[in-house]
Amino acid sequence: MLAIPTKGFARSVREHNVHLDVLCDWIEGSILFGDNELSLIDIADVLIEEEIYVTEDFAREGVVNAWAELQRRLSWIGNGCAFTMDKRWIRRRAQWRDAPAYTFCILLSLAPSYDWWASEFGRDYTDQGDLFELLTKESLEAQYGSTWIVHQTGWTRTNTASLGQVVEKVAACLGEVKGRLELWNDPNAKEMGLDLLWYRPFPDNRVGIPVYLVQCASGANWKPKLHTPNLKVWRSLIQFTTTPQRAFSAPFSFSDKVFAQNCVIVDGVLLDRCRLLGASRYNDAWVSPSLRDRLIAWIEPRAEVLLRRSM
Repeated sequence: MLAIPTKGFARSVREHNVHLDVLCDWIEGSILFGDNELSLIDIADVLIEEEIYVTEDFAREGVVNAWAELQRRLSWIGNGCAFTMDKRWIRRRAQWRDAPAYTFCILLSLAPSYDWWASEFGRDYTDQGDLFELLTKESLEAQYGSTWIVHQTGWTRTNTASLGQVVEKVAACLGEVKGRLELWNDPNAKEMGLDLLWYRPFPDNRVGIPVYLVQCASGANWKPKLHTPNLKVWRSLIQFTTTPQRAFSAPFSFSDKVFAQNCVIVDGVLLDRCRLLGASRYNDAWVSPSLRDRLIAWIEPRAEVLLRRSM
């Protein structure tokens, strides 16, 4: 199995001090990169060997909880998931190169759980963020079809548009009038938290349509971004005829309680890993060839280091 996460796993004697989401991500990563199959008992034994749990029964109870969560994830993602399950076994159903979107999201989820990750790969998350924005874009396009339009606005190395240019494009797409750009336009403004513009026009091309301003957060600092993009700021930048809604995309899988909390904070659409990868229910080949190649190139060096540290 993969190396034990350095965060989210703590010694559990009378209480489960292992975060359920981290435990599940670790199991998924272990199947994806290491073992072809693992039993519930195999995983419990490893947790005892690594002194995370003291007793076998308590360790199995923790893994049983993870089993239920993994089965739930599998039911939502469907064929986009790289594993299958029964009551006792979890098995790999696809090599990671055959499931690059799934693998990318798993690695993004695991990264905050290893304290050595940043020192190995640096703290420049520009490429990671660009890839995750593209993955979100293609997932929405696969699930909502051609009637909804998704336009990437986030700042990247290849898309260095100024805030003024972003506002100009968004206003033109929606047929809206620009607002007080001079109030917000400075060298560090970039796109003001707007990564994707997601909207559904009518054939008459008039205003008053469903519009979502999307923030894509792929890193460990995702919580402060739940409040972005700031709708008050964007209603100042553009004179929206009707108020747009906010959407938030992240590669993580949340418990029901945390998911509901995040929905309240976003006050709009929340796209977690299961919703993003659920695009496979509409089209098995929803990831474009160009994105697929870029994802594999990003994954390869990280998979090698993760496996090396697991030996």
